Amino acid sequence: MNRVVAWIKPLGWPGLAGVAALLLAAAALWFGQRWDTQAARLQAEARTLRAQARPAAAASAPVSVQQWQASLPAASQRQQRLADLLELAIRLDLNTARTEHRLASAEGLERLRVTMPVVGPYAQVRRYVAAALEHDPALSLDAIKLRRVSPMATEVEAELQWSLHGRAAP
Repeated sequence: MNRVVAWIKPLGWPGLAGVAALLLAAAALWFGQRWDTQAARLQAEARTLRAQARPAAAASAPVSVQQWQASLPAASQRQQRLADLLELAIRLDLNTARTEHRLASAEGLERLRVTMPVVGPYAQVRRYVAAALEHDPALSLDAIKLRRVSPMATEVEAELQWSLHGRAAP
């Protein structure tokens, strides 16, 4: 210990600060080399993943408008799909007082807009939205408005605007 003190004492504070700066620079250099090696490894891994993703992207080539339109449910299924949407809300114990429907057709497609107010716990509303979207792939949630009557209320009033997309009847 005496040797270290005898070696440091002639350097003084400026010399000691210089030695500390040199040690920090050496540590930064060593860590920098490790980080460069890690970055190169991660870039190689990213290149490999990109190469693997290209065939998958090519396999899921864009669908033509005709193919997409043919995949939509037929107009004859509209009432059943609407009934499924309403039944799902009832099964999840959400109060649905009334719904409004508007049907629009254009260029072989139809869109049934459904405005549905529901009342229930927030978690139930979230479960309902997730379950409805999972159940019907041609259903979209266009808008949602949430309102809590008071900060302490356990239930929320939600107004959901859905669109049931389908093929128009010929």
